[in-house]
Amino acid sequence: MQPKTLIKRLNNLLNTSSKEPITTKHIGDSAEQAATAFLTDQGLKLLDSNYHSRYGEIDIVMSDAKVIIFIEVRYRKSSAYGGGAMSITRNKQQKLIKIANHYLQHHQANVECRFDVIDMSPSHLVATNNKQKFHINWIKNAFIC
Repeated sequence: MQPKTLIKRLNNLLNTSSKEPITTKHIGDSAEQAATAFLTDQGLKLLDSNYHSRYGEIDIVMSDAKVIIFIEVRYRKSSAYGGGAMSITRNKQQKLIKIANHYLQHHQANVECRFDVIDMSPSHLVATNNKQKFHINWIKNAFIC
């Protein structure tokens, strides 16, 4: 799917009046797809998505030249309890590091890596002139292992 199509899909999902209930899984999947499209537009190459290990899951694994980037996508419809990036606790960071180590052991050896966060929120929470219904904040090197 083209990035604009994914963005429209997420916008439609968030504003639908369908009788079918929208689950957090639907929203999360759409947010991850929109984030992947956004990062691909920024020049990153998709390596894996929803990578599972016995430690849990990493949303997106991408590369930028010789750097492997592990990306956690967080969508928050409200900033009442802080943004999505604030929800990545120390325990969650440790879990992501374990999953990343597992990935590197099974896919790559001796490469540089980093942990990024895509923090998504409705655009009304951020002052913007953009007509998008949501805002993407890409936090590079969100934490260090």
